[in-house]
Amino acid sequence: MVPVRSAHGSQPTSTGLGHHFVSPKKARNPKKTQTIVHVPGVSSKRERLLAQMAALMNPQGFQIDAPRPSSAAHSETPMSVNNAISYTYDEQDYDATNDDQHDQQVPCPPPVVREGTGRRLLPDKMAYNLYSAWKTLIPTLVDAHLKYSARTHGQPLTSPHPVISACASQACAQRCFSGICIFFDCFNSIDVLSCKCSTLAQVLVHHGLFPTAPSQPRMAVSVDLLAFYRALFERSCDAVHALASALKTHYTRRGFQMINADGQVIQEPFRRGLGQAVQWFDILQTEVERQTEAMVEICREW
Repeated sequence: MVPVRSAHGSQPTSTGLGHHFVSPKKARNPKKTQTIVHVPGVSSKRERLLAQMAALMNPQGFQIDAPRPSSAAHSETPMSVNNAISYTYDEQDYDATNDDQHDQQVPCPPPVVREGTGRRLLPDKMAYNLYSAWKTLIPTLVDAHLKYSARTHGQPLTSPHPVISACASQACAQRCFSGICIFFDCFNSIDVLSCKCSTLAQVLVHHGLFPTAPSQPRMAVSVDLLAFYRALFERSCDAVHALASALKTHYTRRGFQMINADGQVIQEPFRRGLGQAVQWFDILQTEVERQTEAMVEICREW
C-alpha cells in the first residue's frame, strides 16, 4: 500500500506529459431516444396568451366597460408623534370618485384578469383617471417649482411655517387642508390654504413640498428629499421600498412614531405615497428640462 503524502512537496512527480486520463463512459445511450409528450391544454394556453399580448399591444381597440363600483372611503385613523401631536393619515392618498370629470375623457380597455388569480393585467378605469389627473397637474407646477428652486439655491434648508399659503392678492376665499409632510429629520402636520389663484398642489410646491396625489393629497414629501433620492438613485439604484423603510427606521430612532387609532405602529406608512411622489417628481423634472430646451431653441431662432 502506497503511503498517503499530505505535504505538497512530497507528492510523486513524473517527467514528460504525464498520464492520460479519460472520462468514464456513461451508461445511457448518447443518441436522443426520448419520446415527445404532448401536454394537454398547451394550444389553448398559447391562444389565450396571444390574445392577452394583442390586448397589451393595442389597448385602444377595446371598448370602455361600465365602471365598477368604487370601494367605500377609508376612515381616517389618528396618529401621534412623540405622543404629543395627533394627526390623521390614510394610506390611500387618491380618491378616484373626485375625478368624475375625467370619466368620459380617458379611453381605457376592459380589465383583463389573469385566470385563476383574480389579478388584472391591464390598468382599470381608476388607474387611467389617476394617470390623466397627474398629466394635467404636472405642467401647472413648473413655475412654482422654478421659483422655489431659485429662492432656495445656495441657501440652507429651513422648516416651513405650520400654516402655508401662496395667495398673491390675500383677498381670495381660502380653503384649509391638513396633511402630513415628510422631511429629512421628521414628519409633522401642516395646514395648507388654497384659493382660486393658487391650487393646493401649487401652494405645496411653492413651499418645497410635493403632493403624493393629484387631488386632495393627505401627504406631501419634501422636494429636497426627493432631489436627494434622485441623485442617490443615479449612483446606487436604491428602490423606493428601501427609502420608505430607511425613513421609518430613522424616524423611529429619533422618537417619531406613526400609529393608528388602536395605538399600533403602522408598518409601512410611507411606501405608497413615496412611490407616487418619486415617480411624478421625476416627470416634473423632465417637464422642466423640456420647457427649458424649448425656450433656448426659441431664443436661438430669434
